[in-house]
Amino acid sequence: MIIAAGDSFVYGSELASPANTFTALLGADECVAWPGYGNDAIARTAIERCEQGGVSGVIVSWTFPGRYEFRFAYDTRQRKSPWYSINAWTIKQDAREIEKEFVTKDKAILDAQLESISKAKETGVADFAKVFYSHVGSTEYWEVYSSLKEIVFLQNYLQLNQIPYLFTCADNSIIFNHTVNERDSVINSLYSQIDFDKWFWFPEGKGHNETCAPRGFYQWARENKYPVGTTHPLEEAHQDAAKLMQEKFNEMVKKSVQQNPTRDSLS
Repeated sequence: MIIAAGDSFVYGSELASPANTFTALLGADECVAWPGYGNDAIARTAIERCEQGGVSGVIVSWTFPGRYEFRFAYDTRQRKSPWYSINAWTIKQDAREIEKEFVTKDKAILDAQLESISKAKETGVADFAKVFYSHVGSTEYWEVYSSLKEIVFLQNYLQLNQIPYLFTCADNSIIFNHTVNERDSVINSLYSQIDFDKWFWFPEGKGHNETCAPRGFYQWARENKYPVGTTHPLEEAHQDAAKLMQEKFNEMVKKSVQQNPTRDSLS
């Protein structure tokens, strides 16, 4: 049983079927991703599923820094209440602020987002998010610090439990940023603990020179002009992403097979 964890890109938002995500095409058996998840939610749900047993491999796509999950003291009216992942959209004031970020306009998706924001206002989550971002959450240091902690947290859990894994990400800003470049001792410690041999990075977009930093899935798809829905790359990008990742994914599965000899093949 290989599980996939991540945000909406791994969940399959705007795709015809969840079976069309790059993680599913690679061969993940089960998906614990959910739209809007922050990196703390991604780590938590991956560990939560592993603790249920039967997991022989994990593929994770880390999301944008600047999203955060909290366990509130009341019903958040969300699928995993009282858990709730907040992001910059949680405190948007009107439809125009959201729609200007859409690549392709879609009224149904806009209405769904507005409904989510309305629930956040009704429950008090939006008020909390506004204060949190004002004082803490919008600073790059806290975004990066929080994300690196979750990466190291999940990595160490998987290593301790001898579960093979493969990490990738939506956007390279999770690793390549001013905070890491000018790291203090805490950031340096977290960064130095990450085993980048277990990561897959997407190549630079067309027209970029060789000095560019490697890319995350979303950056790569946009730079290479793959079709996009409102904010999500569509099937063609996922298909090509799976092809690029296949060799690295197979390395993880091979290790899983070696540790779980009852598995017959890489499929």
